[in-house]
Amino acid sequence: MAKPGASQTEITGPGIDEDTAIVMENSHFRVIGSGAVYVADGSGITHSNIAEAHTDEPLSLSDVRLHVLSAGDAFDLKRRQPQPGEAHQAPTRERG
Repeated sequence: MAKPGASQTEITGPGIDEDTAIVMENSHFRVIGSGAVYVADGSGITHSNIAEAHTDEPLSLSDVRLHVLSAGDAFDLKRRQPQPGEAHQAPTRERG
């Protein structure tokens, strides 16, 4: 199956809840506030009808990654990777 054009796979779109914001720091942002930030990453899309769809037709996409981030989390826009805040990191297990 052919991949959609680069213009569609390069899209990284954040959605931001009420009472929430992102703070840009170079190519990263971090989340502040009481809600969540949603990042849709289209770099792995394997199917899309964006080029053929008309405004009155539903959108069809396959293999879109969704990241849900809360206060303290960060996101690296260049690497397209979430970075959990300290409060969200799992404790490391001691080996004995």
